[in-house]
Amino acid sequence: MVLETFGESMTVKFGPGVNPNLPGTLQQGVVTSPSTIDDCLEIVVAWLESVAGKTYFTAPLDEFQMQFGKVNHEDDFYQARMNYFLEYCILERPMTSSPGMRSPLSVFLEKNAHMTSGDDQTADYWRRFCGFRHGIFQVVKAGASQITVMDLLADGELTISSKSGETLKYFPRKSIFQGFVFGLGDRYMLGQGMIIHPEMACGQILKFFKNHKKFPRFAAGEIAKLMALTNMRYLRMQHVNPNVIYSQIST
Repeated sequence: MVLETFGESMTVKFGPGVNPNLPGTLQQGVVTSPSTIDDCLEIVVAWLESVAGKTYFTAPLDEFQMQFGKVNHEDDFYQARMNYFLEYCILERPMTSSPGMRSPLSVFLEKNAHMTSGDDQTADYWRRFCGFRHGIFQVVKAGASQITVMDLLADGELTISSKSGETLKYFPRKSIFQGFVFGLGDRYMLGQGMIIHPEMACGQILKFFKNHKKFPRFAAGEIAKLMALTNMRYLRMQHVNPNVIYSQIST
């Protein structure tokens, strides 16, 4: 599938068996069951394009880039940011500007509630997908197949396990990353759109959250936007000490 954005196109790679021409309400058997949690996102993206049109994502992407930082097609981190955008657009952003409008995922599940019921693997994938958390996480215990993180927004620990063929060895202890994780209870898997904050800025990020707990000034969603914008400034100015760039989040 190709999403049309600002005269360019972004290719979204779907897993085997995902039908890109889904009707508004899916019947049992129309779509091949997701084989991973990532497939659930792909199915909802395909459904959204089928009911809202292929240009649906243009305005949300414009809004996202204003709020989270503008990414260019030639950037090394382009695909990671676009994955972050898709997850945010499907999971959290209201489908329209109408009062009370919910996210595309909520609307999709209202029309296809049967997908989360049952004891089979397919229903389990959907329940885990719906159990997403959008946060800023610090690794407190590292490992190749499993890490323990502190959710700095919600102030609780989670266990994140690797997906098939995935390694978590690039998330060292004390490192901080941002994005969506999927799961239930306290056991999760990574989403596809991670923002990795620089190691040298971790002290400033922790200082921000320490001050925020004492004198909260931002909602959780606004903090995610602030951190993403600051990370983009760092990526654009890597000749500048990241500690200096991230010190601005506390001013």
